[in-house]
Amino acid sequence: MASPIKADCSHKYRAVHNSGKRNISAIKFIIIHDEEASTAESAASWFENPESQGSAHLCIDKDICYRTLENDEVPWAAASSFGANTSGFHIELAGFANWSTALWKQHVMTLRRGAYKTAWHCSLFNLPVVWLDARGLLNGRKGISSHRAVSNASKMQDPTHAFAYSHSDPGPFFPRRLFMKYVHEYYNEIKGIQT
Repeated sequence: MASPIKADCSHKYRAVHNSGKRNISAIKFIIIHDEEASTAESAASWFENPESQGSAHLCIDKDICYRTLENDEVPWAAASSFGANTSGFHIELAGFANWSTALWKQHVMTLRRGAYKTAWHCSLFNLPVVWLDARGLLNGRKGISSHRAVSNASKMQDPTHAFAYSHSDPGPFFPRRLFMKYVHEYYNEIKGIQT
């Protein structure tokens, strides 16, 4: 049975990889990924495996959210030239980078759950609800972005090591505008509750 979108994330799984602690004030971005898996549990449980070589803060699907790292822990989530792990809060959505926009939209509850958690953490970290492309990431702005944009920004800033920035999730057809519409809706609701 699906948990409510606003439910706390399960702590059933704990990622084994992180790069230590950080001050919460270091967080400038919420970075969206896809899991290359169909369920949040498959990604969250994989992060418990030492062979995973990765981690994120949240793993989300249509039914549930798993928290695998705490806010002040630095994940192994996105190789970058500008410290996107230290300055990012990383959310994994169940899905695949090769999905079409239409296919992503068939998973609207995953998008909505991810949007709610994004909005909640924007409020918590005092981040603007704006989508950042690669240039926005490099220009010192704060907001929401993707692993794809992190890779593109790193290639621009560090072309010598472009080969190291190979991830393109959540893919070129991720429905960013729809996702951000949901984020704005939830953010406005959250801020209304908090005022």
